[in-house]
Amino acid sequence: MTQPERTDLMTLSFRGILPLVLALMVPAGAGAQSLQKISLQGSGAVLFATRNDPDYDSKTRLGWEAQARYTFGRFSFGAGYQRSTVFAFTEGPLTLALSFGFMEPRVVLAARRGVALYLAGRVGAGKLVCSNPDECAPQKTNIGYGGGGGLLVRLSNRLSADLGGQYFEVRGDLPSGYAMIRAGLGFGL
Repeated sequence: MTQPERTDLMTLSFRGILPLVLALMVPAGAGAQSLQKISLQGSGAVLFATRNDPDYDSKTRLGWEAQARYTFGRFSFGAGYQRSTVFAFTEGPLTLALSFGFMEPRVVLAARRGVALYLAGRVGAGKLVCSNPDECAPQKTNIGYGGGGGLLVRLSNRLSADLGGQYFEVRGDLPSGYAMIRAGLGFGL
């Protein structure tokens, strides 16, 4: 690697990491997260496949997710389940849904007056599930990962709204990427 290439790489890395480090250093309370350490969250989602496949109809699809979260300060960690229809066959009424268990760490970057801006990552594993299992070959377990962000809005001491978006990739049987917009409610226990 030549000196100019190394300098460009270091500058790019520094530019990418510096905002994250600064954001983590800025004091921010968990102003919109649940005041309880443990909460349950449910969300509805709209998914957009980011790749077209001639064998499948890649229209906007609906899904849902549920998760349990543990909150400590401005950090929280969630574990949950996502089910989202991701493909419809062009020939016939069959659909494929992503059935996916995941872990989601989250950090609140800024909070004020009951509204918080957060970043989140997501990693998990799951399968593509056919609407009629007799007409589809069994699928293997696939790995998925991604990240995104959103807004938490405190509605009461135990209830918060979550409006977010993310991009995630699924590797395996039918590798694809998805953009997802979700809206949900979290309830502190």
